[in-house]
Amino acid sequence: MRFFSCCVNWATEIFRWVAVATVAAMMLLIAYAVLMRAVATPVGGEHELIELMMVTMVMLGLAYTQKEQGHITIGLLVDRFSPRWQAAADLLGALLVLASCGVIGWANLLVAVEYATESPMSTDFLSVPLYPFQIAVGLGFWLWGLQAVSRIPDAFRGARDDRASASQGRHA
Repeated sequence: MRFFSCCVNWATEIFRWVAVATVAAMMLLIAYAVLMRAVATPVGGEHELIELMMVTMVMLGLAYTQKEQGHITIGLLVDRFSPRWQAAADLLGALLVLASCGVIGWANLLVAVEYATESPMSTDFLSVPLYPFQIAVGLGFWLWGLQAVSRIPDAFRGARDDRASASQGRHA
């Protein structure tokens, strides 16, 4: 499991830095477009490029957000459970994330193959092909699901530590 977690974290870091680079490129493009609008003619197609960069940034950042536990969780009910049941709820949640991200990722990769081969799709103004961005969406969802599964041992380790401290009379 350690090797799996290491590989998933390595891929997550790569996706993270590509997302950061995309944000930097997006900021430069926006600044350039605003400057050109003020001094000369507007940049054509900047809206399309910004939209595609936003898709890339968000999809490649999903796994990193999962790694840092940045997704919103509401523990109104689960926080009242025992540590063992909390770990079971975390396991169920991670498996549901894996299943849904796997299906969404697979569907997007199938659409990417269709866009690349059978019926090419592109943006309206600049004619940028859409299949690389569909691939980014699919891979981003898959890595998010894998990152959720790689956190399962941490949940059980936390439950075991909470149980040990509760049996010794200490509260976590």
